Amino acid sequence: MVDSLSNISHPLATTADPTPKGKGATALDRDAFLKLLVAQMSHQDPLAPTGGTEYVAQLAQFAMVEQSVAQSSKLDLLSAQMGGIANNEATGLVGKTVNVRGRGISWDGTSATGASVTLAGPASKVTVKIQDAQGKTVRTMELGGRPGGPVAIAWDGKDDSGVPMAKGTYSVHVEASTAAGQAVGVSQDVTGTVVKVSFEKGYPELQLDSGATAPVSDLVSVGGIVR
Repeated sequence: MVDSLSNISHPLATTADPTPKGKGATALDRDAFLKLLVAQMSHQDPLAPTGGTEYVAQLAQFAMVEQSVAQSSKLDLLSAQMGGIANNEATGLVGKTVNVRGRGISWDGTSATGASVTLAGPASKVTVKIQDAQGKTVRTMELGGRPGGPVAIAWDGKDDSGVPMAKGTYSVHVEASTAAGQAVGVSQDVTGTVVKVSFEKGYPELQLDSGATAPVSDLVSVGGIVR
């Protein structure tokens, strides 16, 4: 009798895998887990049955995993909803006077965020320096003469040798002077009216009537609607 009972194999070796084989079945769901548990109970060794504590532990582990998956799905849905709300709020800035900070510029390896400055007066020479986190100038651009007011700065993510820079956040430093060599004041904040909100780069980017652009994260203040 003992010999015959000892020949009973482990349930996983004698029982067909209850995991669904249908289309889209990629994980052990509730029904498959219960079938597996019943099969384990039916084929256990009568002389060494699995203790109730072990069954409870297995059920608790499965419940925790199932709860974690459900929470992850809800968080993904909440994140998508929050993103949609943020985009809707950004579009509400169209037609309003805003003040944006233009000192930082981010490079993701494909495109750079827009940056802008405001000149206190006309300048015959405007020099833009892009610096990395260590303060090293990696790119110098001469914009020539510009009238006073907002100046949009575009960077292609390359250094002075034409080599693409590493992804990251860079700082923008602008120097301006008149034909006589006198310094022209430069403000890193730009004021203008939002004429467009773009989502092409994966985040809301504001475009002002002056042509300056800035990510919505650089928004400093919002005024009333221009009439």
